[in-house]
Amino acid sequence: MPAVIFRAFISCSLAEEDLDVVEFFKRLIRSFDFEPEVYDYQEIGRIPDKVKEHIVRADCLIGLATRRKKIEGIDFWACPDWIHHEVALAHAYNKPIAIFVEDGVRIEGLLENEERRQRFSRTDLLRDIDKIARFLFNLRTYLEEGYRTERSNLPVLLRHYFHIKEEVRSRELSVMRCDILMESLVDALEATHHYLVLDETTPGLTVKPQHFDFVCKEIPDGKRAEPVIVLASDQKFLWRVIFTPPLKKGEKVKYAFKLVHQNVRPWTHDEAEDRVAAGTYEYKDPRCEACEWTISYPTAEFCFDIEFPEGYEIRDPWLDVRMGDAALPAHQEVQRLKEGNMFTAEKLIDKWSLSLRVPKPLQGHTYYIYYFAPRDPARDATSTIAGQG
Repeated sequence: MPAVIFRAFISCSLAEEDLDVVEFFKRLIRSFDFEPEVYDYQEIGRIPDKVKEHIVRADCLIGLATRRKKIEGIDFWACPDWIHHEVALAHAYNKPIAIFVEDGVRIEGLLENEERRQRFSRTDLLRDIDKIARFLFNLRTYLEEGYRTERSNLPVLLRHYFHIKEEVRSRELSVMRCDILMESLVDALEATHHYLVLDETTPGLTVKPQHFDFVCKEIPDGKRAEPVIVLASDQKFLWRVIFTPPLKKGEKVKYAFKLVHQNVRPWTHDEAEDRVAAGTYEYKDPRCEACEWTISYPTAEFCFDIEFPEGYEIRDPWLDVRMGDAALPAHQEVQRLKEGNMFTAEKLIDKWSLSLRVPKPLQGHTYYIYYFAPRDPARDATSTIAGQG
């Protein structure tokens, strides 16, 4: 088969003094069967909208963080501001990201948290050519794996059940436990994967686990299942269960894992409104997410339960289902859940719990539970006092 050509959006400086560096990377990127695309800002239309169109259409984003301006008081340089914006856009659309950073460039924000980056020297571009080439090779391999998976007509595994129980213990802490029974549908299943993604940019939030436990409960004789962490950044926690030797078709594995991590949800309605106003929240209204779970493999039963602390008053819980990367409304699936009473919200004296029990959830669909957090009594009191004349 001929090699697949992937489209790479190149986020870079357009200054004349950087053209040679950009051209060097474009030639190198092409050698790995990428088609580099640099937006020249001459196209008709609003620049933010056109940039977004190019990024959405691309298979990945490759950033070139070159020196733009000297940072006052320290011996570092800043890169072009729009690179931060374009990386954030690519992240929002779940595009794979690779960043090459020039020596002496100080990066902050999302770029600082982005772990897929490699430094280079403008005066000696061949100095780290082996690392740069390996970096591009890994990106290429990642895209090819996704390409093969998306185009495969046969699923590789079946999950007989996927049960999640989460306890929100405090403003700062949440504990999630998952229990899974899966079956291989192919003759050489090497691994399956799990991930948590943070879809907002509010400072101080992270999905890095504070504690991670894994246990394999049942597995065929002579085989073992082990967890391997692939990426642990503030924005994404990605890990795999590796099967050694690979599972054969029809073999089943039961395993469980536990994640102790920061509770990234707004604790109060006022906090949610502050995040919306700051432009760092993933929604345009102050809703909170109890559940966002995408069904990646055929699944016979999906259950999600979440409990809140005693005395914590949530308001107006509701459910939603979206399909595909475009997040289109799945009205029929929502109707099925409602008619089957598959979603329940219950307050037992002073403790709220929400439950979702879905037989045969739809593959490629994302199941959501939302609610509104309580108002902050201290802020309300302050507002009342401040309003007295």
